[in-house]
Amino acid sequence: MTSSSPVEQSWLDHRDRGGLRHRLLTWNGNGPLVLFVHAASLCAGAWAPVVSRLGTSIRAVAYDQRGHGDTDAPSGSEAYSWERFGDDFGRVVGAVTEQYGRAPDLCVTHSFAGDCALIHLAKRGLPVGKLILLDPVLADAEGATVGAERLAKGTRRLGEKEAEGFASAVAVGDGLERVLRAQLERHGLDAGAKAAFAEFGSAPDATGRYRLKCLRENEAEVYANRVAIADYLEDKSIDADVQLVFSSRRRAKPDDQTAAYARDWDVAERVVGRCHAGNVHRLDGVGHFLVLEAPDLVAETIARWL
Repeated sequence: MTSSSPVEQSWLDHRDRGGLRHRLLTWNGNGPLVLFVHAASLCAGAWAPVVSRLGTSIRAVAYDQRGHGDTDAPSGSEAYSWERFGDDFGRVVGAVTEQYGRAPDLCVTHSFAGDCALIHLAKRGLPVGKLILLDPVLADAEGATVGAERLAKGTRRLGEKEAEGFASAVAVGDGLERVLRAQLERHGLDAGAKAAFAEFGSAPDATGRYRLKCLRENEAEVYANRVAIADYLEDKSIDADVQLVFSSRRRAKPDDQTAAYARDWDVAERVVGRCHAGNVHRLDGVGHFLVLEAPDLVAETIARWL
């Protein structure tokens, strides 16, 4: 599912600047310039159903993060440090600014991408207008250690189960829905989001079996490198307007919800307190993978800040 404006694919090559070669997707509307940054295990194309609902009222740009989609996938844990992801974000913002003659009016991130953007902005300011962080991780010290290792271990086990690949693109989307089901509030993923992920985030191999472009091992390294972001920002400041949006369901286990949500909200307020401006918001009726679960609601949320 793509927007009413056709998607264009191009490449950003930052290898001569310490970075990687990134795949870029662009939807050429006529309104504000919006940069989208996806969550771990997903890809730039996962934003297509959201962009579709925003239509030609925006000029949308999304990129595959390192190890995801068709962007370079280096090996080793250090290659997937959150500071590295943040540096990539800074380079892409600079390239987009140069290409369009102006900085993005809005940057929209999902999950850990928001944490990584904050890490970079605390180190080096960028003219990014406003940031919308959709359900960032906001791990505390335990989540960045014990929780990180648990997630990484589970992801590696999942990779072993998927070793044979998938029979079809439809099976890729169904597999994604099955893996994420415990974290959803709605009955399932949006059909267009499943199709977009299969189109941009997987490809058939020589035998016709579909393989995920983001290797589970690399995804596991993303989790293993989690950062306790509020602690990281304790003595730093961010010169940006940051709107932090929590989904109403942030945990897979129902008995974790109340206490964990209260703790996460406290962490979020600490983070926003380090920013020039911003606020914390709650979006009801969605889980952590809201971009895939409810692109309609995500598009409405973004539109309110345009």
